[in-house]
Amino acid sequence: MSVEDFSAGIGEERFNENGQTEAGVGGDASSTQGATVEDKPLPIPQSLSETGVFWDEILVAIIVVIGATAAYFIIRYFLNRAADSLELEKGQLKGVLSITKLALIVTAIIVIIFQFSSVSGVAAGAISVAAGTIIGFSSRNTISNAIAGILLLSSRPFKIGDRIRISTNDDLIGDMIEITILYTKLRTIRNELIAVPNQMLLQQQIINYSGLDVLACAIEVSLTYEQKRQRVESLLLEAAEKTKEIIKEPQPIVLIKRFDSYAAVYELRAYTNKPNEFLKIQSELRKNVYDIFQMQGIDLTVPQAQANVDTTAAESGRQDYGFDRKNLR
Repeated sequence: MSVEDFSAGIGEERFNENGQTEAGVGGDASSTQGATVEDKPLPIPQSLSETGVFWDEILVAIIVVIGATAAYFIIRYFLNRAADSLELEKGQLKGVLSITKLALIVTAIIVIIFQFSSVSGVAAGAISVAAGTIIGFSSRNTISNAIAGILLLSSRPFKIGDRIRISTNDDLIGDMIEITILYTKLRTIRNELIAVPNQMLLQQQIINYSGLDVLACAIEVSLTYEQKRQRVESLLLEAAEKTKEIIKEPQPIVLIKRFDSYAAVYELRAYTNKPNEFLKIQSELRKNVYDIFQMQGIDLTVPQAQANVDTTAAESGRQDYGFDRKNLR
């Protein structure tokens, strides 16, 4: 045996069927009794694996929030530049931006929830509870008002600065200030600021006094049948001519609304091109009618009303705390 073969036999190891090594020629047999350690990767603890996924989902959520914020500012920038071409006023533009913000927030929340749905454990449970709480606090009225706000902004039954009245309340007359996602703000004729829910506006009849350039200011006058119709009509038209802000075209007209038992009801209809001031103009029109009729000696009292007053006074004079005064005399 040569020296090379002997040295190669010493360093040679052979593997048997059980994966154990056998000593080569000239090797120490006792050193080959133990089993060798296999070279396998160490398993990663489950907690560390879940933590890695958890941080990945947090990173995705942060990216979604940043993306939604950037999208909102980009949309706001382009809407501000295109507001004139889209005929959007300041209040309407603010309403559109509010709707856009709400849509981006809802979209971001949905994306984040879907991202965290793959995570098991406390994180998914906490996110589910938070999402359920947000949905629970979002009442049906809030969602209805938001949908109504979108419809009002798209249909545009009125614009900022218009004077409107809601049919359910004759005293609720005011000028439009702002349309938001949930409320529409009005400044009443008493200079009060009122926030009306959009759902209420959508369900009720809205009278827009400023919808057209010309508005009719109408007042009613009851006069007895003793008064000649031509004279009454002439005096009413004279009162319209003396009223400021009443235009000549269309011309004022006098109508007979109805015939009551004791008087005929006349309607003076005069037109103005300042619809937002129609209440003031209507009051001035009544004042001029009153002054002219007083100068002409025409009594505006209806006989039926006078008879009711006389009857009430007579009854109150006859009885006092259940006693008849005539019997006491």
